Amino acid sequence: MKTKIVITDLTRMNQGRVCIAGYDKDRHCIRPTLPPPGISEQALYNEQNQPIIYPFALLELDLVEPTPKPPHTEDCRFDPASLRFVRQVKDRKAVLDWSLYEAVEAIFEQPIHSESGFYVMECQGPRSLGTIQSKTVVKILYEQDIRGAWDYRLHFYDGNDKFYRLKIVDLTWQYYCHSLRGPDSTPADIAVELTKQLKSKSVYLRLGLARGWQEHPDRCYLQITGIYTFPDHLDSKTFADFAPKAVRECPEIYMESSPI
Repeated sequence: MKTKIVITDLTRMNQGRVCIAGYDKDRHCIRPTLPPPGISEQALYNEQNQPIIYPFALLELDLVEPTPKPPHTEDCRFDPASLRFVRQVKDRKAVLDWSLYEAVEAIFEQPIHSESGFYVMECQGPRSLGTIQSKTVVKILYEQDIRGAWDYRLHFYDGNDKFYRLKIVDLTWQYYCHSLRGPDSTPADIAVELTKQLKSKSVYLRLGLARGWQEHPDRCYLQITGIYTFPDHLDSKTFADFAPKAVRECPEIYMESSPI
């Protein structure tokens, strides 16, 4: 079925893969999916190497088969050959308000466990995506994890004054952080500066649930799939304005050899 959706989530996965999600005209959330290995980052560009899939891009695509598995009820297979860029949506706030909840718990409608990170249980809940407006930004973290890969996290309080420390998997955010690095600008410096920026702006967070994995197949961890600010900290730029050149040429090789 031909459907138009406005993209709200562009998530960075492993080995040059991405996850996308958005809303149709009836404000239904849809996560277009493909069989493994999934959507390549190269698919975000057209033949002229211009980005066509990015937050607040309106796309038309042919939805083939819903494949919901709670809490990931938004999943739907699509025909990649049908994808067509329509236009860029200007009123970002209006789109985010379609899915705005007062607090994190209101999005997922099930208990959020916090003894080892923040997660909900697999196979439960009505949805895996939603939006909140953070009440208080505490700080940004931009540092390497124990494997040497760069880790991005946000500490914040939601509308119910509950504290969260969540991983940022927003592709644009990660490339933006990487683009700010230089001889006189370390990741720690960047984290401090970005914390100041977010504290001075109205911050909307897209929150999503990860899939269960080998160590915890029954857990869906909360993560930040999009960070949007008013005024816009990106000055209306897209992920492609910040992506390293190697990503456009061969994202799979770049991700394996030079994680940002």
